[in-house]
Amino acid sequence: MLVAAQAPGVTPEYDLTSYLAVAAAYGSADHAAALREIREWPPGVVRAAVADLRRRSRLLRAVPTSAGDIAFGTVEAAVLMHAEAGLLALESQNLAEAANHLGASVALYQWSREAAVEIRNRAEAEPPDFGPTPGPGIRPRIDIRDFSVALAAAALAAGSPTTAHPFAEKARRIAPLDPEVQLVYGCVAEGLAEEQLLRHRESAAADWRDQATVALLDALALDGGLLEARLHIGKLHLERGRLTQAERRLQEVEAGSGDDRQRYLARLFLGRLAERHGCPDEAAGFYRRALEAWPDSQAARLALAHAVERSSGPAAARPLVAASLAASRRLDRAADPWWFYRFGPPGLAKAALDRVWTKALDR
Repeated sequence: MLVAAQAPGVTPEYDLTSYLAVAAAYGSADHAAALREIREWPPGVVRAAVADLRRRSRLLRAVPTSAGDIAFGTVEAAVLMHAEAGLLALESQNLAEAANHLGASVALYQWSREAAVEIRNRAEAEPPDFGPTPGPGIRPRIDIRDFSVALAAAALAAGSPTTAHPFAEKARRIAPLDPEVQLVYGCVAEGLAEEQLLRHRESAAADWRDQATVALLDALALDGGLLEARLHIGKLHLERGRLTQAERRLQEVEAGSGDDRQRYLARLFLGRLAERHGCPDEAAGFYRRALEAWPDSQAARLALAHAVERSSGPAAARPLVAASLAASRRLDRAADPWWFYRFGPPGLAKAALDRVWTKALDR
């Protein structure tokens, strides 16, 4: 301890130069190391660095030509760096860190767009003999629609529809005729309804379900082949007791989808619908077909056991429960899609993030 106390410590530098260096590294092949580093910066230091950068609008350049110039590409790298840091914090349930980085990302994005417009306008208004101005060369590469959808889908996939909602709402305002935007908003609203149910707020949950249904119907109207929207609409109708509408949508998915996950979920929900109708034998048939689509499903196997118990008694259901318990011990079993249903369509978050990162950072 005495030796450690006497050894010279390494004090990290938290000035703007260091911050821009981390952001530039994130935009290069060193992005993983830069991401780790920025997550180690104290929250107050991050906020101070962002505030310091935002005071230097006049130094933004498409291509720096002198000392002190700030590359606009480095700012966009910082936007995405904080976005990814925030999403990683969200996955680890560190809500304070997530809010800090996502807030920094949004603040930098909005400032950078306003600053780029201001520089361009100033350059166009200045007389030719003023000298060369770099403003008009600035071309932002982060599309606001793609950025908002990516953050909404990723936050939902991390299990936080509350964090996802403002991003989904912004995307919906910007691109109301985009089926993917409406799908994402509908799934986020559905997740918010589930959160309200956990708090026993039935009225608020009903309102969010209505919003989800409207958005998903809009998505379907814009893209009639969007079976994921049909699946979620069917589930929402089922939860609201609109059994006829639910059955129609779920049957459309079962008949039209070539995806095992979608067929499995449609059959699982149709089984629940049959139980709501008081038809345990019919429900058991749907649950068996759900297992055909996804043999490792624990939800379908337990639902089947429950339906068989209702129609034939506990003795008939016992082997199904035992099989479910045995399957749960297998480490190689495929994850049940039902576990992840409320996190949005699989692969959507990654695809949306990749679209933004590729366009902005050439990754």
